[in-house]
Amino acid sequence: MSFVYKNAVAAVSKPSLLVILCPEDQSGWCKQLAEEGYDVAHIFSLSQAADTAVEISKAVGDGPRGWAILTYGLKYSASSLLSAAPSTRLPQAAVHFCPSIATGDELLIHRKDKTLVPTLVHLASSQEDLHASIVKHSVDPGYEIEVSDFNPVTVQTYPKVSANPPFPFTTLPPLLQLQAAATIVDSYLRSAVGLSYTRSLELLKRHLGPHYDLEKLWEMHTYYEFAERDASKTMSTMVATPYVNHIPTMTGGLGHDELARFYKYHFTKENVTPPDTELITISRTVGADRIIDEMIFKCTHTTEIDYFLPGVAPTGKPLEIALVGVVAFRGDKLTFEHIYWDQASALVQLGLLSTKELPVAGVEVARKVVNPFGLPSNTLMAKWKESEGLPLTDD
Repeated sequence: MSFVYKNAVAAVSKPSLLVILCPEDQSGWCKQLAEEGYDVAHIFSLSQAADTAVEISKAVGDGPRGWAILTYGLKYSASSLLSAAPSTRLPQAAVHFCPSIATGDELLIHRKDKTLVPTLVHLASSQEDLHASIVKHSVDPGYEIEVSDFNPVTVQTYPKVSANPPFPFTTLPPLLQLQAAATIVDSYLRSAVGLSYTRSLELLKRHLGPHYDLEKLWEMHTYYEFAERDASKTMSTMVATPYVNHIPTMTGGLGHDELARFYKYHFTKENVTPPDTELITISRTVGADRIIDEMIFKCTHTTEIDYFLPGVAPTGKPLEIALVGVVAFRGDKLTFEHIYWDQASALVQLGLLSTKELPVAGVEVARKVVNPFGLPSNTLMAKWKESEGLPLTDD
């Protein structure tokens, strides 16, 4: 009634264990988490808590390594899974997706000192009563928490998604989504699955690891792109089925072969990216499984930048663009990039778009990102002058 997926990250020598309770046909979620650096024990949901408890006890064993439990549509008390097998060590964390139980009390696992095992609960917004019964524990867990500690109970809700079956089951895990590229996934569902997955990883990594230096991994990737201009090395920093989407021009690639082709012939190839290109980081946010980089892309337009300005012949003009990169990781590899920039500003700077009748600007856009107090705001708003001198309060 169970199956073990071994940690798939070579750099992780001593993986922690995740025990996942979900149907047999949802094994994709187990494979996904194995690629994050965990050993995963997939226990097929059983009708009796005692039977499931026995399987959990077998999976956890007597060793000292840390473990966490993840459940989908749990139908019985989480604490009963451990009390039915008293020899089982308590988990370091618990994550529950859309449990099918009456109250939040049934999801809490108490240690001997009466403190709680850190628990994250993901609910469909329709599960209002269950939400209310969990929130009270997040406000007051029943004991004093140190200011340096995280709250042991967190509940997140997601609108317009299914509670039964649990919403992650209504789409494929990211690991497998490229196999169904033609399938349209509802925006609310995609949002819920992505947010809940990242939030779960944040809890798991906090208590179990593994911890990867995402900044160094990202910097290595960009070094291969822009310094060595080596497509093969760039691809070596990514998962087996990655994707890249440059949002304004929809350039990049889906899957290994298409993306490798893109990098080799349309990105890292000589005479594609101008030789004086600079990427200047303005801010960086590092999360559990992604980095958000706010940058300035700066160059002289001396080449046809196929991925940036496809079909536009070199103008020889300077270019300075505000750019944001959303870079996601699975384990110690990049899994996708979403790159955003102001294409209108680029076209203005190259003389291909007029600012006379459109609310667009040129290099000022990037300059204001670098020095927000150095340039005035609202210069494109004709009505801005109408509010000058008007009272700022209702008194």
